[in-house]
Amino acid sequence: MTCFTSTLAATLLTASVSAVSAQTSTGATSQTPAGAAAESPATASAQFTIPRVELGASLGLGVALAPGDPGAAVRFLPGARVSTAINPRWALEGVFDVMADDDDLAVIYRIQARWRFRSNHEAGTLRTHLTFGTTGGFEHSTWGPSQWRDATGTLHQEPRRESWSVMPPILPTVGIGLQKTLGAHLALRADLAAIVVPADDFIGVLLMPSVSVSIPIGRYTTARAR
Repeated sequence: MTCFTSTLAATLLTASVSAVSAQTSTGATSQTPAGAAAESPATASAQFTIPRVELGASLGLGVALAPGDPGAAVRFLPGARVSTAINPRWALEGVFDVMADDDDLAVIYRIQARWRFRSNHEAGTLRTHLTFGTTGGFEHSTWGPSQWRDATGTLHQEPRRESWSVMPPILPTVGIGLQKTLGAHLALRADLAAIVVPADDFIGVLLMPSVSVSIPIGRYTTARAR
């Protein structure tokens, strides 16, 4: 897993350096010579810019698959997402999905990179991306109070108890998704993530399909009326 995380960090660093170099080169050559035609507003508005930060709220499912098990355990998962763009193609994301009932609260969290197939699109078009990273989780459980009698008939009281458990982000995760801008301040996104869960005698998979809305800190570029 250390090798996987190091490779992820190196890839993101390389992409970030390449983006800075590309922007520097573009800035050095983008000055319009005297007498040359300036870029038309229509051409400029066709370029899609990536907001630096996006916030997301999602509804999804957790579908646990294990070898030899004919069925699948399915849980409803509301969630949240924070995305920070490194450049138009790469972003780092934190994704949090919640499972809760009367006695337990569990949060599955993902730390992942998002890579877009294309860096620029016309405003409002459907954009495809891949995600990869690692998954962890933490859980809070409570039980009791309870009582029981021993062989002598003595009544024993057990107070209400609670426990915390934490799993670091060590589970490999990959995914694919789509996102479409609906306006300057809203986008719709769909994702399918697969989390690999190794056990003693088998390897299971947790599939996590979800649909979410994204709100940028700033605004998305949208098509301008001509």
